[in-house]
Amino acid sequence: METGKIQLQNPAVPAMGTGAWAGFGVTPAQQTVVVGHFDTHGVCAAYLAAKAFNAVDVFANYPATSPETLIQTLQNMYAAAPQRLRIVVVDIPINLKDPVSFVQGLENLAVRHEVVFIDHHETTLPYLAWFQRVRAIFVGTSALQMNMALYNMIPEKTDTDRLIAVLGAVGDRDAEVVKQGLLTADLQNLADGMDVIVRERDGALRAVRTLLQSPAMLLDEARTKAGQIPSAALAQRTGPVAVAQGPLPAQWGPKALEKLAFQTGAWYATGWGIDERSKTPIVRAIIRWDINARMPNLPLPGTIARQLWSTRNVIGHPAAPSVVATSETEAQEMAAQWARALADAATKSATPSVVRFLPESDVGMMFVEVLQRLEQILESQRQMYSEYLELKRRQVQLLEQGSRRAAD
Repeated sequence: METGKIQLQNPAVPAMGTGAWAGFGVTPAQQTVVVGHFDTHGVCAAYLAAKAFNAVDVFANYPATSPETLIQTLQNMYAAAPQRLRIVVVDIPINLKDPVSFVQGLENLAVRHEVVFIDHHETTLPYLAWFQRVRAIFVGTSALQMNMALYNMIPEKTDTDRLIAVLGAVGDRDAEVVKQGLLTADLQNLADGMDVIVRERDGALRAVRTLLQSPAMLLDEARTKAGQIPSAALAQRTGPVAVAQGPLPAQWGPKALEKLAFQTGAWYATGWGIDERSKTPIVRAIIRWDINARMPNLPLPGTIARQLWSTRNVIGHPAAPSVVATSETEAQEMAAQWARALADAATKSATPSVVRFLPESDVGMMFVEVLQRLEQILESQRQMYSEYLELKRRQVQLLEQGSRRAAD
């Protein structure tokens, strides 16, 4: 791929040495450094890129590697480097607040160093053609697709490398993980724990460097951290919506609601708590990301919130928004009202066949039973086909015998 071109194809991931990934051999004269975003996906993508490019250093940290501060960070770290470097920027979208400065900053850096920009965010797409010196690679819009592209570049891959590739996509709530049947309870648990780790002071930097030194140690720590995330208590169930008993655990609102939804098998969860900064009551709701991936036509909590409270400010992502309340009593009433509206809208949007809730263990047993039944059906079909062939063979034999007798 030539500098400044956009690469949009490649759902199957290109092999090392072809297409967009050609020419990435690292020589002693040109050392590679990798810079990634500071969330779970950014850390996992930086780990994969560091192994794929045989990097001598890797960096990811808040707020240094945010889109808003990335250019200044790169200038501070590498502009005066004594030798020409390959600088790989991965999973950091173009700064939408000032895209011109972002692109120009990377272009200026590319005068002295080789700069490779790898991303999957849709917001980056309109600006990729602006790059001239920078080698920009856009591997679809899926976090999983980008991670697997990096994973496939690793010379000596391991099962742990693949686990981390999928883990990063789970951390990004990539629907492709669910569509491909890759989500497991352990991966969800690991993603929760990694979210805790990367939010600690210098957490992203420690996480990516520990992954490179001892991935098993960091994964074990993530499992432990996941257990520290509190779950909200269930107050009531309104159809596919779990209503939490308030107030929600401080600093853990959305996480506590998601944990409650997974524990109860609900599609949604609503609840209220006290906002840490404003100290005011706040109402929250989430849709379980895996349910949203399986049934994308289900209404999002943010959409329903705007219908219920058109004059109020709905804050945050539509999948996990919040609304400020005037009192704790109103917050409690709003959480229940939100739950009723979500349940009603979900019932109208979903087919009756998906309204039944089952524990994960029961789903697993049912899946095994279905596979066993399919195997029995296939075996019966094989036997029937074998008997059919035998009958045809005997029919031909009888016809041949009849023909010989007629000839005699």
